[in-house]
Amino acid sequence: MVKRAFCVNCFKASSACICATIKSINNVHLLHILQDPSEEKKAIGTARILKLSLKRVKLTVGTLFDEQDFDVNNSYLLFPNEEALPAERLTDEVMINKKSTFILLDGSWKKAYKLLMNNPFLQKLPKVSINVDIKSNYRLRKSPREDGLSTVEAGYYLLSQLENNSEKFNPLLESFEFMIDYQISQIPPAIYQSHYLDKLQD
Repeated sequence: MVKRAFCVNCFKASSACICATIKSINNVHLLHILQDPSEEKKAIGTARILKLSLKRVKLTVGTLFDEQDFDVNNSYLLFPNEEALPAERLTDEVMINKKSTFILLDGSWKKAYKLLMNNPFLQKLPKVSINVDIKSNYRLRKSPREDGLSTVEAGYYLLSQLENNSEKFNPLLESFEFMIDYQISQIPPAIYQSHYLDKLQD
């Protein structure tokens, strides 16, 4: 059996390579993505778009993380709960600086929650929320939450609101759209309708 060729940069099949769509973005705040191992090589995973695009980004794969590797006194976790502060408020109220780190959990909602529970120091970090004005365009996955987003969409909203500049981060969504459109183009219409569209509308 002939193995499919893969791009060593974006980890996708060569025919689905997104590297030509990637644009370098000089973001102000470090984005640290903690990725569940099950997401690392997924064809429709989106964390890699952030990793390839952003100047200040770190991606760590695992289930348990060492608190000593984080500046817990100047780090924030993107996680929606009642105590979370809106991202735009952090800038308005001068609660952050250029050395502040923002942590994003990459995995299904269930696995992201497990990452949080398995790492008590993450639970102690201040939580940040984002204002989402449109529904996720992740047409190949359905989140159990109505406000669920792909990792790249979450990163886009977070960074846009921290810097009050959505246009700067639009290339993230453009790469995401390219990836999704390609994957859908490879699925027979009837199967896409029954396996994806119908389920997304449930």
